[in-house]
Amino acid sequence: MRRERISFLLAVLLAGCTPDDPPAPPPPPVKPAPPEPPLPPLGDVQFREWSEVDDEKFLDLPAPAAPAELKWDFSPGRKLGYDFAETISQRMVQEANGRRAQNRAREKNRGVFEFAAGRDRTALTRARIQTQELYLNDQAAARESFAKKPPSLLEGVVNEDGTTEFKSDKRGLDDRMYVQALFALRPGTRDLTPGKITTRVAGYSKVGRYECARVESEFEILTEKPSDRLLLRGRVLGYFALEERKFIRASAAVSTSSRGNALTKEGVWITSSLDAVTTYRVTFLDSP
Repeated sequence: MRRERISFLLAVLLAGCTPDDPPAPPPPPVKPAPPEPPLPPLGDVQFREWSEVDDEKFLDLPAPAAPAELKWDFSPGRKLGYDFAETISQRMVQEANGRRAQNRAREKNRGVFEFAAGRDRTALTRARIQTQELYLNDQAAARESFAKKPPSLLEGVVNEDGTTEFKSDKRGLDDRMYVQALFALRPGTRDLTPGKITTRVAGYSKVGRYECARVESEFEILTEKPSDRLLLRGRVLGYFALEERKFIRASAAVSTSSRGNALTKEGVWITSSLDAVTTYRVTFLDSP
């Protein structure tokens, strides 16, 4: 019994003293990413002609005896609605590993802007915009390819002087431009987040039954990052009813050029170039 006991203990000790397993081989070295290709130069981005912004003619009016103060009327409970139309024409190029793909696209979107005034003389603005038509290389895309796409939604707060506060800091560039530029009202030059916008009163006109100030704006947005560049220039023409203190219509024409690099998970750089012209128009929806 004693001898068997010693043999058992010896076996346990020997088992605990067996050599360690050999270390696992080191992981293969990470293949370094290829050098990032240089970005192509931006396209020639020019302000569009005013006739491209809005070519409809209205009766000119003399300037009022006293300078009109351009401010919305956001009396508590007031509601305003606007029809929205957008047309985008763009050229897209993608390059990778010496290969190049080029496409042209046209898109038409429609929607509605709503302003609902609160008790503090600000208004909550909401927009819902949906794609109506889409063409790729002059061929109409099947409606089911975009009909189920969720609409673009926008929500922000507008002050009577036209300044805007968005509900979220994550809103896209187009969302900010819709309100900050399309409904620009305050004369002078100011920040556009990002960029600059200059607004001026350029005369007075009779639009339907409304006596309006003709409000012109020019804005520019430029961003330059190592892998991303964007230049955008636009003009806006709005007609603001002086007595009713609301926009009757506003139009914009915007030229855009962007260049960007993106590295795929396979380690391939894709260089994308986009050049586009976009037009917008909002028209006041009169109550029946």
